[in-house]
Amino acid sequence: MSVKTREELVGKRFTSVKSDNKLKLSKVSEWEWRSGFVRAVSTRDTSSADFTVLVEFDDTGWKSREYLKVHEVFQEFLVEHTLSWVEREEPNYKPHDGPWPALCYRAIVDKVGLFEHSKRPVEFLSDRFLAVVEQKDITHYKDGDENSVSTAKECPDVVKWLKTWSDYQDGQKILLTTPTVLLGYRVEVYRTEGTTQWYTAVIKSYNHHNKSLTLTDDTVLEEHNEDPTLIQMHLIGDG
Repeated sequence: MSVKTREELVGKRFTSVKSDNKLKLSKVSEWEWRSGFVRAVSTRDTSSADFTVLVEFDDTGWKSREYLKVHEVFQEFLVEHTLSWVEREEPNYKPHDGPWPALCYRAIVDKVGLFEHSKRPVEFLSDRFLAVVEQKDITHYKDGDENSVSTAKECPDVVKWLKTWSDYQDGQKILLTTPTVLLGYRVEVYRTEGTTQWYTAVIKSYNHHNKSLTLTDDTVLEEHNEDPTLIQMHLIGDG
């Protein structure tokens, strides 16, 4: 089975480095990495010098979210690409050692040339611990791995993490590839401004020309036009 990925950035984890000093690849594990979520982007063109990302850093919380021109601000800005298995001495679950699920990244900004070398940062699902490992030690997750990988068979939480991640990818794929089947469904949408983090809405229509959804905010009954590739939203409910 193929590796599960999606191209749009919204809703993904990111990790980044901002430094006034020259970064040494030999000390990549010592860089001051900061991680969080991508909530919205300015354009689909990530190579644009003006490409802007609305980020939430883990260490400040959503109320301190900020828009950043990542090509100007960061030496490294890496965004979740897919799920992988990486060997680890897991401190909180049994079995303590074995392959554990972790996010691996692709580079949006890589001024130091990290991805020209063999070291890669990964983020474990169990505790969001960021580790730097050799690329050869990363095995990409495929559907069905939960039935064969030892840690998944022995630790029920692993199966839950895998399902949560996989279900979200599937929901995003529907939003982007077959949105017309979702008319009448409810979604939770990230609120880029205001005093709340999310609002809930009903999908009313889809514009094939500009790829946007017309949503009715089900609290104040206002209409919004949102592009699911530019702002995070997710389906509410099962199925």
